[in-house]
Amino acid sequence: MHMPGERLIDADGNVRLGIFSDPVMEVNHQDYALTTPFGRPAGPWARHFGFNQFQFLGALCEELVFGCAIADIKYVGTAFMYLYEPSTRRLVEHSFRVPLALRISFDQAPETGCATFRSRRADIAMGAGCSPCHRRLMARVAGGPSIEAYFDEETPRQHAMRICTPAGATGWVFARKTAGMPVSGTVSWNGRTFDLAALGARGHCDWTAGYMRRETFWNWGCLAGTTADGRALGMNVACGVNETSFTENCFWVDGVLHKIDTVVFDYDRNDLMRPWRLRSFDGRLQLDFEPQGSHAEKINAWIVASNFNQLLGRYDGRLVTASQEEIRVAGMLGYAESHYAKW
Repeated sequence: MHMPGERLIDADGNVRLGIFSDPVMEVNHQDYALTTPFGRPAGPWARHFGFNQFQFLGALCEELVFGCAIADIKYVGTAFMYLYEPSTRRLVEHSFRVPLALRISFDQAPETGCATFRSRRADIAMGAGCSPCHRRLMARVAGGPSIEAYFDEETPRQHAMRICTPAGATGWVFARKTAGMPVSGTVSWNGRTFDLAALGARGHCDWTAGYMRRETFWNWGCLAGTTADGRALGMNVACGVNETSFTENCFWVDGVLHKIDTVVFDYDRNDLMRPWRLRSFDGRLQLDFEPQGSHAEKINAWIVASNFNQLLGRYDGRLVTASQEEIRVAGMLGYAESHYAKW
């Protein structure tokens, strides 16, 4: 584990790389000595439009699954919210786009900051809650659903995955991720009010920013729930991003982080709704994923492009801790993702 202090970029303009045991309080990207691949200082246009950022919060329980995101990719800003009912497989989706991300704001503080999207159609705010160990999501769609959710990373204390990896010739990506924490609050949808704490909802939080590869593709997998013996379980794994020198792959049991090796996603690229297989190189993750629903976002606008598919479904299999304790996973709700992006 690497201990970076409070700021990601040091006094000499270098980014600190590694997996961090202590919080990174500020991603001060303006202080980064960004260069071209040929070593020349990057101009203001490249510095501004090369920095991208997004945040995602989601929660899962047997009665309801939701996901909500805000993304600032400079040329365009996007936000979405979806709700999914596992028993009926009913899905409602709301997506929004704004040129030059004009209605989007992001604080550069992974632990204490906030991201917002404001428009006549929707109002979304996500970020720090009443303390550094809490996250909150306030989302409202005009004439549609609303979410007021609180993510508790304190009981039990969640050891966040904080990682910064090289990207391309001169870039980097920083991410802060947690999964498996209890979620409270309410969701109003279709004339019903869901009490998230009473339903035993578990959540996932993702804060990501950096000078990312101009063109990239990744898979991502996440689950959150409660094991048969009542322990909180969360998982976050990826392939194609955040694995140059280090990986973000891990799972949490009662908030304790267990690091695992690289993960392979085996699935049918022509039919994402067919079963997926996830396997780690060290053998400590062996999971099968059965998709049940899908949220998709597609942008093809010359300068920027995105083919984003986030699947909702159930995981079965096993996870193994470093001490060789086997954690059985049986029908636990989670996400899987296929995402092509040109930033």
